[in-house]
Amino acid sequence: MRYITGKFGCWLLGVGCWLLTACSSSSDETGEGAGSPLQILPYTASYHETDFGMRDVSARYNPFTPAGDIAVGLYVFPAETPTVKSISYHNGSWTSQVIVQGGDEYTLYGFMPKKDPISSSISKSGEVVTLTLSGLGVVNTDDVCFVTGVKGAEGDLLQGQFTYTGKTKDNTVRLLMDHLFAAVRFRFLVDADYSALRTIKLRSLALRTTQGTVTATITLTPNTEDTNPASVAYEPSGTPTTTSFFTSAEGVEIPTSDVEDVEFVGYIVPSSSSGLTLVTTYDVYDSNGNLVREDCTAENTLPDLNAKRGDKVTLELTVAPTYLYQLSDPDLDNPTITIGN
Repeated sequence: MRYITGKFGCWLLGVGCWLLTACSSSSDETGEGAGSPLQILPYTASYHETDFGMRDVSARYNPFTPAGDIAVGLYVFPAETPTVKSISYHNGSWTSQVIVQGGDEYTLYGFMPKKDPISSSISKSGEVVTLTLSGLGVVNTDDVCFVTGVKGAEGDLLQGQFTYTGKTKDNTVRLLMDHLFAAVRFRFLVDADYSALRTIKLRSLALRTTQGTVTATITLTPNTEDTNPASVAYEPSGTPTTTSFFTSAEGVEIPTSDVEDVEFVGYIVPSSSSGLTLVTTYDVYDSNGNLVREDCTAENTLPDLNAKRGDKVTLELTVAPTYLYQLSDPDLDNPTITIGN
C-alpha cells in the first residue's frame, strides 16, 4: 500500500511540475506574471566632433562598455514614491536589484555615474519628466550622462519612446546614455627642434573656471518622431574654481610633431565654454635624461569653444621655446605652450 501511495505521490509531483512548467512558459510568452531582475543593454550617444563650429553628427549610438566599475542611478515608474535605484557594472558584468513585473508597463529615467557629490530628484506631470541633478562640477573628470530606457533594436533605437513592458524573465531593456556636458580634447606635442634638446613630461592638467558648480535640469518629453526628447537648463553657481582632470606622479612624455601626439579629455558645462584657463604642470629634462626644471607651470586662456551638449572640441597645444635662435634660460628650461588649430 505504501508503494502504491508513493507511486501516486510521484505521479502527482510530476503532473505538478508539468503544470508549473506550462504556466511558466505561458507567462513568458504573454509577458504576465511574476517579476524578475532588470537586465540592461547600454548605449551611449556619439559625440559630435567639432572644429570650432563645424559639427559631425553622422554616428548616433554605440554599445557602451565601461572602462571600469561604475553605477547608474535609475528611477522606475510607475512608483508610489520615486526612489533612485542602482545598477552597477563590476568585473565585466552588470548587476541589478530592480525587479519589474511581467505584463506591467514601465518608464525608466536616470543618470550616470551615480556617485557623490551628485544628488538627484525627479518629478512627472503626465508623460513629461523633469530630472534635476545637483552637485555637478562646471569641469568634470566623468562623462556625466542622463539615462532613458528606450525602444528599438540594436542600431535602431527610438530615443523618444520610453515605455517598456516587463516580462516574467529575461527583463531586458535598452538604456540610452546621453551626454550632459561637452568634451574638450587637448592634444600635446613638442616642437621638433626643441625636442632635440629637451624632453617634456606632463604632470597635471587643470581648468580654471569663473564658477564652480552647476545644477542641471533635464526635461524629457516622449515623442514618436524619433527626435531628441531632452531639453537641458544649466544653473552655474559658486566661486572661481580650478579642477584637475589629469595627474601623473611620473609624468607622461610629450612626443614631437613627427609622431602621434598624446591627448587628454575633460568635460565642461556648455554654458561655461568661455572664460576657461588651462593650467599645465610639467617637468623638463635634458637630452641625457637629467631633470633640469621641475613643476613648471603654464597658463593658457582658451578661446571661446562655442560648445554645445554632446560636442567634442579638439585643441592642439605645442611646447616650444619663445625664441628658437636663443635657447637659453629661462627660455630653454621653462618653455611656453601655444594653442594652434
